[in-house]
Amino acid sequence: MGRIVGGASGAAGTGRVVPAAALDARAEAAAVRAAALADAEAIRARAGDERAEALKEGRAQGRAEGAAEIAALLADARLHAARLREAATPAAIAIAVKMAEQIVGRAVTLAPEVMADIAGAALEACRPRGDWVRVRVHPDDAAAVTARQQALAARAPAGAALEVVADESVGRFGCVIETAVGRVDARLETQLAALERALTEQTNA
Repeated sequence: MGRIVGGASGAAGTGRVVPAAALDARAEAAAVRAAALADAEAIRARAGDERAEALKEGRAQGRAEGAAEIAALLADARLHAARLREAATPAAIAIAVKMAEQIVGRAVTLAPEVMADIAGAALEACRPRGDWVRVRVHPDDAAAVTARQQALAARAPAGAALEVVADESVGRFGCVIETAVGRVDARLETQLAALERALTEQTNA
């Protein structure tokens, strides 16, 4: 048996006869080819999935290793910073105190009236009581304080007599306040020592 292939519709004798075996072989070959293509596509799909999974796992592993490395680096950096801080803290505090001393000295040198402000702040801090107040300052600072003695008296208790005394035992840029009920040491070196103690305590906390 065979089949007629080709020819126009309704026109007799214009087609050609193709054996059925040839048609079956072609159909089988087409089926085999289609199956092969399908298998190849499936293999490519699986390979793509496996590659994507491998990349995903690789990235995850890389991120984990990177995170571990960063954590180790940060830990080392913190340890190194702590060691530097411990080693540098005493020197840093000493430098800060020295700078404060120089700043105060420079301020008084440029504006002597600052010395009167320092004495006034000491008066307000100690809140003197009684009928007299004595402000002891270094002789080199006495003129600046005396020039503003009236303003200082306004910070003393009402009716109290205020006296400015030049005293060599009091260092530059500070003062000692004396009243009938006590004495307040506001010398610069005393205040700087208090600053140094406060910085040291804060650092060690």
